[in-house]
Amino acid sequence: MSIGIHLKSRLLAGGVGMVLAAAGCSLMEPRSERYEPPVAGTTYENARRDTGSYGSSSVRIPSRYLGEISWQGERVHAFESSEQTFHGTVGDRFAFIRAVKGDSPLVTWNPPAGWELPLVVGKKWKRQYTMTLHTAARAIAVEDAQEIEAFEDVTVPAGTYKAWRVRTVDNQGNENLHWYAPALGIFIKQSLRRTSRHPAGPGTREIELAAYKRGG
Repeated sequence: MSIGIHLKSRLLAGGVGMVLAAAGCSLMEPRSERYEPPVAGTTYENARRDTGSYGSSSVRIPSRYLGEISWQGERVHAFESSEQTFHGTVGDRFAFIRAVKGDSPLVTWNPPAGWELPLVVGKKWKRQYTMTLHTAARAIAVEDAQEIEAFEDVTVPAGTYKAWRVRTVDNQGNENLHWYAPALGIFIKQSLRRTSRHPAGPGTREIELAAYKRGG
């Protein structure tokens, strides 16, 4: 995923996502109580299609979960793609801290941007944070509203999985949907839409999991 306003999704982006494990589920009310990453060494590939202000391309992005690593003295979860590496918090709750290239930050989120736990269908919350685009030396005040719409079967090229569907709408003109599969520990699908209110203009980015190989 390219570095820009939409990066807050993700979530994400280089196919990286928020990683929350389903625990204590009942037939009546599925729940995700805590963060559970993939196994270190897990590899996966996302198929990405862009239109409008996102550009015009169709690419495949190889990625892998490096596990917990130390970065400049800080313990983080690291998800590496061919474009950048995402760092997330370590603990029961996962939140994105930064996207980096080597030793250089590209984007940071302050406070770290994540989902509120537990995840249950119908839950809603709002967030406020500053997203800093380091290459542009620009800080953006982001306000968004999120809602967990469903826990459903989702079919992507890599297979069919149970996934949480979360909608995010923000003050930058983004309207995004993310599907997170707790059995895999990553996003399996993302539908990102920039409306006409977005500073870059309208555009779409569709991402689907094309391949997945568990580490270990």
